[in-house]
Amino acid sequence: MGWFGGEVLQTQNRVPGEYESLTVGTEAVRLSPEKIKPPSGSYAGLSARGALLSLEGGDIRFRLDGGAPDANTGHYLTSGDTLVLTETQTLEKFQALRVGEVNSTLQVTYFY
Repeated sequence: MGWFGGEVLQTQNRVPGEYESLTVGTEAVRLSPEKIKPPSGSYAGLSARGALLSLEGGDIRFRLDGGAPDANTGHYLTSGDTLVLTETQTLEKFQALRVGEVNSTLQVTYFY
């Protein structure tokens, strides 16, 4: 178990598995469905139950309700921040968009 930005990431009975790096630009991006529910490989048939996201480069806005953020709506995340998401449905509904002129990069580790 670790401490990330005020949230305790429970790794007991959870295995860190898939990983991806996402560029967040002017179009809203989602976490990859094939990482959330891998169709093949070591985690095929499983659903990610959580994810650790770290942000680099620039700031973003994100939403967890399935709606797309824009320059004025959504939660604000600053470069260097870490975010922990739990539950498969939350991962599927996550969308992010950059704020400002610089693209951002989300480093994502999925837990199964």
